[in-house]
Amino acid sequence: MRRVVLAALGSLIAGLLSAVPAAGQEEPEQPTTVAGLLGYYKDLSNRAERINEDLLRIQEELEAKRSESKDAGQRADAARKQADESRARVTQAQQDKSRVDALLSGTGDLNAMNVFLTGSSRDDVVSRMQAASMASQLSGTAAEQGRRAIAEAERAAKDATAAQNDVRRSEAALEAGAAQVQRRRDELAKQIEQVKAAIEQLTPEQKAILADNGDSPSTVKIPNGDVGAVLRYALAQIGRPYVWGAEGPDSFDCSGLMQTAYQVAGVRLPRVSIQQSGVGQAIPRDQVRAGDMIFYFSPVHHVAMAIDSNRAVHAPSAGQNVKIAPINSIGPITVIRRVLN
Repeated sequence: MRRVVLAALGSLIAGLLSAVPAAGQEEPEQPTTVAGLLGYYKDLSNRAERINEDLLRIQEELEAKRSESKDAGQRADAARKQADESRARVTQAQQDKSRVDALLSGTGDLNAMNVFLTGSSRDDVVSRMQAASMASQLSGTAAEQGRRAIAEAERAAKDATAAQNDVRRSEAALEAGAAQVQRRRDELAKQIEQVKAAIEQLTPEQKAILADNGDSPSTVKIPNGDVGAVLRYALAQIGRPYVWGAEGPDSFDCSGLMQTAYQVAGVRLPRVSIQQSGVGQAIPRDQVRAGDMIFYFSPVHHVAMAIDSNRAVHAPSAGQNVKIAPINSIGPITVIRRVLN
């Protein structure tokens, strides 16, 4: 039967594959065997997963920068408003001082002077004059304080605007990077679809031979406590499809499966695998146990959850489903981390 699959697939591949190489790379030789096709598919999926993780990380950073930009803009607006209010207070204080000085110097409007001449006694006039003199002094102080407030507010507005401009420049750089990563991911997605199209043209019997559903979850011994709850959730997702950027409940990518599973135990993991690989305690390979996260490749761009010392559950790659696989068969291990004891 496997020879039948080889023969059938060999006749399909030549016309169905036209891979788009990465920039600066030569077009890879197109596979002509089942083993070659599946290896090629796995390589494309692996590269796409790494690019997807890069894109998710950039999108997270972009969202944070947008939030910073919004905060910086609000600070700049508040500082500019404060400066405007300070200018208005200074203008009012200067006008008040001018009026009082004019009254005290006798050069002001006669109607204004009458305010001081309508007192019922000499003492009343003196009292009014003293009050006016004090008002003049206070107005001068207020004006000086207002000028200082304006200077401080304008400095704050200038600083906030500069910060906002810096954040906006960072936003633009991240958006450009995200667009570039997205284009590369789309190229790989097209290649993967071409490989999947070749596989889809096999008969159901032939595809069944190639399908690898992994071990049955019924053979897994679930530990107690939070580790058991996390592992039970991950195992319950077996058979759900891998989808780039998905966090459940109907589909997952590798790090999305870990993030959502650990939330069952109240643990908030970062979004992408390279960030998750810095959480918890590093564990040697010979001490791995249920619930440990196993990270693969360098730089890290894939993660699985150990169910015992030999097997793990993970969302493999595009076109595949969440499944159980031998730990060492998934890829080169970079680090193992334990989050729950």
